[in-house]
Amino acid sequence: MPFADQFPNPDSRRGSLDRLSVVEPSPASADAAEPEVERVPLRLAAYIALVVAAGAAAIIAGIPTLSAHDLAGLVALGVFIIIAQNFEISIYGDSRVSVSVVPLFAVALLYGPGAASVTYPAASFLGDLVRPPRKPWYRNLFNYGALALVAAAVGWIDRAVVSSPIRLDWSLVPAIVLASFAAFAISTVLISLAIVLSARRALLAIYKEEFLWALPHYLILGFLGVALGLAYVEMGFFGLFAFVAPPAMMHIAIQQYVSKTTRSVAELREKNSELERANDRITRMAIKLQETYEGTLEALVSALDARDRETKGHSLRVMQYTMDIARALGIPEGSQEWNDIQRGALLHDVGKIGVADSILHKPGPLTPEEWVEMKKHPRIGFEMLQDIPFLAGAARIIEAHHERFDGKGYPKGLAGDEIPLGARIFVIADTFDAMTSDRPYRRALPPEVARDEIVKNSGTQFDPVVVQAFLRVYPLWARTKHREHVSDGITRGREHAA
Repeated sequence: MPFADQFPNPDSRRGSLDRLSVVEPSPASADAAEPEVERVPLRLAAYIALVVAAGAAAIIAGIPTLSAHDLAGLVALGVFIIIAQNFEISIYGDSRVSVSVVPLFAVALLYGPGAASVTYPAASFLGDLVRPPRKPWYRNLFNYGALALVAAAVGWIDRAVVSSPIRLDWSLVPAIVLASFAAFAISTVLISLAIVLSARRALLAIYKEEFLWALPHYLILGFLGVALGLAYVEMGFFGLFAFVAPPAMMHIAIQQYVSKTTRSVAELREKNSELERANDRITRMAIKLQETYEGTLEALVSALDARDRETKGHSLRVMQYTMDIARALGIPEGSQEWNDIQRGALLHDVGKIGVADSILHKPGPLTPEEWVEMKKHPRIGFEMLQDIPFLAGAARIIEAHHERFDGKGYPKGLAGDEIPLGARIFVIADTFDAMTSDRPYRRALPPEVARDEIVKNSGTQFDPVVVQAFLRVYPLWARTKHREHVSDGITRGREHAA
């Protein structure tokens, strides 16, 4: 039942009787461990008083109907109610199901509405004395009043529908169903109105969210309550014990299962949290390792540029151009292919480490023999990097970065799609940078001259598809080159004036 210690757990329900607006204690009172002080709205206080008064009236009206002949049975079933209040199963997160309504149906069926309206709240009160509730006094009064009203309603329905003497036949079914619906309706309406008054929520929304799930439980517990009453009629106290033992054992088993499941879920959550923390640490380490890789590669390229003074900054520029074209071709950024192309473009001349300085720095044209040595640098670069796992893909691009689309390049004479895509992209970026950069033997050519030369050699030296991607990014490159040339001209003019 949805009172402060019955069906739904008020602590888990927004706006329920246990969720009234709370005035937080001051630091001094908190240090003294004083109980919370709650401010109850006037409309809610009036409603609680009305329910308590109605319940008290039902109890007062029921007292004269009690009989000394019924005392033993009422005490036995009252003890059953007290015990049943402790038999709760947590379901749907924080919601709870209590079986204390089972002996209520038995009392109502056997002894009538007066005895039920007295016994149920009285047993609940005694149960609270044994197990003091953690609720303000006015909530307990509300509970007792509501319990008395529900008990009286169940008793009157049983008295109206069930014939006397009571016998086990189909005539009990309408009484059970009607009494179960009455218990459900009255209890849920009472607590729903309390929620409406305390939280100003819509009554229908409260019903759907908070209480509809409980209706099947009321019906089942109603049948069990009638069965309990019949067991007492036929076998007395032994019948109560025989009836209580199976559900008690079932309750213990379910509680053990729920408790074990809760612990297992908590352990799994903790393990999952540990895995998440470990994964976070691994991710951070991977990022740092990646940064270390990139820093090492850039340091190596800087060393190469320092050795080949004619092409200072060439590797970084070509890498940027290459990635612009790769992006235009739709290669996903951060993918393995993207990383291989980026690293291959950055390290394309790493093989020149194996070329003699006399050849690399020769001011004039190379002899045929010297060209043979120079053409070895793509293969040297490949052999240097192929066994490094994170550079293996880049090594294949480095090996092919002097191949031509028509198959007339070196070192293998690959053609068309035989050439890795990264190498086909790189060769265009490399050509553009070489033509638009200053060399000791000539000034940089205008960007449009480099563009026209690349378009002219589309299908022979260059892949036509990649050329089209180049043309899409060319305007940005041209503007950048124009600004560089203007800046260089101003600098040279100042140097000349000085």
